[in-house]
Amino acid sequence: MASSLRLKAALLSCCFITASLNAITGNIPEMAKTFFDYPLYVIELISTIPSLFQMAAILISGQVGRRLGLKGNILLGAALCGISGTLPVWIQSIPLILLSRAVFGFGVGLIASSMLSLIVYFFDGQSRSTMIGMQGSIGGLGSFTTAFLSGRLLTFGWNVSFATYYIDFLVLLIVAFFVPRVERQNAPQGKKKEVSFKTPAHLSGFLLICLLMFFSTMFATVFIIKAATLITQSGYGTSEDGSAIIMLISLGSLCSGALYGKMYARMKDLSLVLFYLICAAAFFMGGLIQNLYAMLFSAFLLGFGLIAFTPFLQEKIHTRFPQHGQIATRMILISQSLGSFLTPYAGTLLEKLTKNLHHQFFLTGSAFLLLAVIAVFLHRKEKKALSLLS
Repeated sequence: MASSLRLKAALLSCCFITASLNAITGNIPEMAKTFFDYPLYVIELISTIPSLFQMAAILISGQVGRRLGLKGNILLGAALCGISGTLPVWIQSIPLILLSRAVFGFGVGLIASSMLSLIVYFFDGQSRSTMIGMQGSIGGLGSFTTAFLSGRLLTFGWNVSFATYYIDFLVLLIVAFFVPRVERQNAPQGKKKEVSFKTPAHLSGFLLICLLMFFSTMFATVFIIKAATLITQSGYGTSEDGSAIIMLISLGSLCSGALYGKMYARMKDLSLVLFYLICAAAFFMGGLIQNLYAMLFSAFLLGFGLIAFTPFLQEKIHTRFPQHGQIATRMILISQSLGSFLTPYAGTLLEKLTKNLHHQFFLTGSAFLLLAVIAVFLHRKEKKALSLLS
């Protein structure tokens, strides 16, 4: 029992790294002032470019894992995150900072894919669902902690706030001592030969879950990268308040992760509709009410909905398509990473529709309402299919 608890704690400690991607998002307004000769979307890439290289790492994690094993993947990822994450403390060059953030994202990708594979390997049934849900809760705690540290360090300069990532070296040590070494080819999903999709409907169901993850993550990330700019441009908040917004998102994630299991047990697939409605409410409140406290509360709601729909879709693709274990893990994580990376470009599209950030928030909230309608439709379709089978 003690060793099991240590294993769970060690695996979940990785969430302090994977959830820290947005810890320095509150820096964007201050960095934009320093690097005023760069367009805003370039500065925003500091927050989202890790997602592109996270996707690249997920794609090649299998090849790396065959040499290093799943534990080796995590150790390499943690080392890369620790080194590249803290590099901007010492450099003040946008190209080099973007490069360091790219390496950071690559490290996160190695950790995320291997951590999910290890959870699937070591746990099953309710234990697996609990661990997948706990990723959100512990990730919320990790995101809150790193955002808090980043916000406090921001008072000494935007570059000093990157010192937050020294915590990654602590995670490296925890994994090194408490996670057993497991070769990827020995994992249960590695034993099974990946099979083709049975029917076009089977394939379309798989792709639909990936698309939901892609658009859900993209829309949610609009809030993450735009909220600090919104409050500073509107005059009711500062850059330090931008870090507080990330902290409230993290706090919402922490609460959501703790309640996810009970919510899903009670509402089943309809819980996805609720999660989308919560995200929509966050955008409407943040966009329509020009008040810092309203924005902080909307950040909490956004974090709650974000961390709820993420484990829902991760678990959904594994339960509906268990024979596609490796493909399912990679595709759902790639969809999530790609959605996050493309957010600044989605923001550019929103700017073509309206320059007003409040209106952009309203449009994104409306997009979440559309996702909620799609989730209702899918629930009814799946319920009808199950009734026909019975």
